Amino acid sequence: MVSFQCARSIRPVILAYTIRIPANLAKTYSTHSPSPTFDEIASNEDDDIGIRGRSRRVDYKLRGKGRNFVDFVRVVAKGGAGGDGCVAFHREKHIAKGPPNGGNGGRGGNVILTVSRDETTLNHVPYLCAAGRGGHGLGAQRHGLSGKNLIIQVPLGTVVREIDPPKSKVQEEAEEENPEEQRKKRWVFYPRYEENSDGKTDFFEEAEKLVDKEEKYLRWRQRDAAPRLHLDLSTPGVDVQIATGGRGGYGNPHFLTTANRSPKFATRGTPGQVHYLELELKTIADAGLVGLPNAGKSTFLSAVSNAHPKIASYPFTTLNPYIGTVDYPDSYQLTVADIPGLIEGAHRNVGLGHSFLRHVERSKVLVYVVDVAAERPWEHFRTLRGELEAYREGLTARPSLVVANKADVTDQAKANLGEFEMRVRETFGEEGEEVVVVPVSAKYRKNIVKVTTLLRQMVEKVKAEEALERAIPEEGEDDYEP
Repeated sequence: MVSFQCARSIRPVILAYTIRIPANLAKTYSTHSPSPTFDEIASNEDDDIGIRGRSRRVDYKLRGKGRNFVDFVRVVAKGGAGGDGCVAFHREKHIAKGPPNGGNGGRGGNVILTVSRDETTLNHVPYLCAAGRGGHGLGAQRHGLSGKNLIIQVPLGTVVREIDPPKSKVQEEAEEENPEEQRKKRWVFYPRYEENSDGKTDFFEEAEKLVDKEEKYLRWRQRDAAPRLHLDLSTPGVDVQIATGGRGGYGNPHFLTTANRSPKFATRGTPGQVHYLELELKTIADAGLVGLPNAGKSTFLSAVSNAHPKIASYPFTTLNPYIGTVDYPDSYQLTVADIPGLIEGAHRNVGLGHSFLRHVERSKVLVYVVDVAAERPWEHFRTLRGELEAYREGLTARPSLVVANKADVTDQAKANLGEFEMRVRETFGEEGEEVVVVPVSAKYRKNIVKVTTLLRQMVEKVKAEEALERAIPEEGEDDYEP
């Protein structure tokens, strides 16, 4: 009796641990090997729980550091296929053989990009952007419904480029299909339909010639098709169609002739367009803040604008661009973009340099934020200009403003300020340009008004020059005189 009670008390415990054996032990122990001990099972469970816990903590921290911000994606835009035509005949009391009344298939949906100011990232764009398929035709002359368009909102400043498809897709398209498979993909037949083989007129062959002639005409119209897609979506509210849906198939009334009164075939819908695209987001702002990590760019942005980026005393606190709006007393506004810190070699994509530098390209004014409390701050400034010029030639030629941040931190900052201003002016003087160096304390908001005033003057000057360039017609575009 005692042994029986012990067996019953131990059995549930053994079953519980047997069910929860980790995957690594399940692979190690086979059915013929001895069972693992309780200590081995418990230790492996603790290891698995520890690994899962650490991975969750890492994911949580990355989400907090801008992991959800995406500025580059590759997608496949696929228009919806057209619906198939219908083979049907009118049937009614006292009408045994009525005329054909199959409906046409609906057209496929289109893939459309809409530029929206409300979007700031590309993380919501799926890899496969497929529009809806058109509905099939039905009897009684009921045409299929058009496919639903797929509308994707993208941020302002998105660049769309078409790329080559994968090699596997190219090989599939190059493979030739036999005529029988091509006919199945192209035609819909009435049940128990048989091709004419008794020497009479072959109406199906005439229909094939008619469809071939129509497709040949459509290819001729598209001979001067537009080149590869390359779009710069910099205007809000613009809709751009990047993939067109296929055409719907014809119902059997389309092939009705005086000789063929009951056509028993219809065409299938054509597939939609397929484009392989790259979407790249380049932030649009009036001014872009450029500096090394931990130079105080985020603190400066929060001091001059309404933005509230994360601020900390360690490098690479900012991992994605932040845009702030500077409000003036007369209701004038301009935007300032905080770009993540650059390091030496950023033009070679060191430290995700390309992901950061692409957001500087559209800025009208460059604001160099330099920590003058550091050792030899003029070397930091030289590094910044070198990386910008190496990334894109002529980028440093844009109007620039130098902000000497942390000017009140230590005596070393005050000692470095004079030499820093001299070396900066020498650098711009060699290129025949003038620059203003403004010492500030972004943390205590000292001398911020002077920076915002100079920034507004520079941005207004650049915008006036751009408006003048658009107003003056290009050479060779003379006004028409009758």
